[in-house]
Amino acid sequence: MERLQLTARRLPPELPNLDEISCNRDSSTASPTAIQDVLRRIAIERRNDELQPFYSIRAVADHFHVPLAKVSRIYQRLSAERLLRTVWGSRTLLEPNRSLRNSEPRSIGIAIDLCRFLKSADYRASILSLQLELWNHEVNDHLLFFAEEPGELVCLCTRNHHPHTHTLVWLLPQASHSQTILRLRDLGFRVFCLSDQMIPGVPDCYVISRRCTIRTIIRKKILNI
Repeated sequence: MERLQLTARRLPPELPNLDEISCNRDSSTASPTAIQDVLRRIAIERRNDELQPFYSIRAVADHFHVPLAKVSRIYQRLSAERLLRTVWGSRTLLEPNRSLRNSEPRSIGIAIDLCRFLKSADYRASILSLQLELWNHEVNDHLLFFAEEPGELVCLCTRNHHPHTHTLVWLLPQASHSQTILRLRDLGFRVFCLSDQMIPGVPDCYVISRRCTIRTIIRKKILNI
């Protein structure tokens, strides 16, 4: 199975060096409001139409000599303003500039085996890579965890059905999951399976390989680009 690199292939944004940033003459006395204003200005100036790395919460806290909790609250407010996005592993990314995109917002559910997610670092990394590829194309994701029986997904999708989520991506499903996949399709969901082998009787099942990567499948088969 391909494990996509979590680091972007393109160069990171040319963010100002933290050592060159101050809210006033003495950065040790910077107020949370002043720090937030500076970070907001940098985020607005440096973001483009792609997800890009931003300063870590710890790096900002160390630079301005403020508690991590204060910086975390600042990042939460900037996230609410759709300037930043936080992901697993405490990574922070600049939100893409939506004004540069022409496509309508979409939502895709990601089916996740909770037991496998807790046990396998590679599986977690692949899920995150899948998320990043969707975000790069302005697609929102909804993580749908099932613990013991894959049939739990049917309940999640029907009881808590989001009006704009009609597509699911299932990474590495097992052959025993085929009945649940077909059941979801019968309910009107588009289900795309990204697998290490074909599952008999399941449409839209794509085998991951060097030539047919996760990235390729998402772009050509799911997003049609």
